[in-house]
Amino acid sequence: MSLSDTQISQIIERVSLAVDRKVNMDALSGNSQTTAVLVPGYVPAPKKALASITKRYGDPIRLLFFEEPAFEAEGIPCSRIEWPAQKSELVELLVCAEHAVLLAPGIGMLKRMAGGQEEDGAGEVLLRRVLWGKPVDILLDFDPPKFRRGTYFAQIAEAVDCLCSMGVGVFAYSPCESAAVNACSLVTERDVIEAKQSGQKTIYCLQEAIVTPLASDTAKELQINIERV
Repeated sequence: MSLSDTQISQIIERVSLAVDRKVNMDALSGNSQTTAVLVPGYVPAPKKALASITKRYGDPIRLLFFEEPAFEAEGIPCSRIEWPAQKSELVELLVCAEHAVLLAPGIGMLKRMAGGQEEDGAGEVLLRRVLWGKPVDILLDFDPPKFRRGTYFAQIAEAVDCLCSMGVGVFAYSPCESAAVNACSLVTERDVIEAKQSGQKTIYCLQEAIVTPLASDTAKELQINIERV
């Protein structure tokens, strides 16, 4: 029986997809010391994000993309997850991985996870890992805001607080360099108190800035970071 060119092309395409899928599955396997980093979409300043992850968790790290990778991983092993076809493979990896990190999720995803509405996505798998008693962290590209009730930012803060109450660790990295622009040359007790009242977690100052002893003590008491830039 002879095959047409179209049929041959279709067979080649199916075989190619099967091979790619097998390679992708093999790439998911690793030792239990791996930090699995789930990348659901766009990541602002990816180099800074990866530097923050490496500093916090060390090696080895594996990036798991749910979309086509949009940045260079600089030698870090990467895999493309075909969701939901490879859900079982992802679950198996999260069972074994020492750490699981959700990198720069969208606001909608945060709210769905907090509200238990992420029923068929990566967020649902991560929350299941929490139920297994294994750590799950979320690395945000912004500090969780603290704004008055009824605003959009309050919804974000409430979603983050809800996830933290579930046992999810929430951390942040800064994708921009705006901190240096606002850096001050003197930090006093009043600066620390005002930062606390406004929901600010970090005060940026110049390398040669003067930090009064009372400001330093108050910052420790109120859990405010004083960072020289």
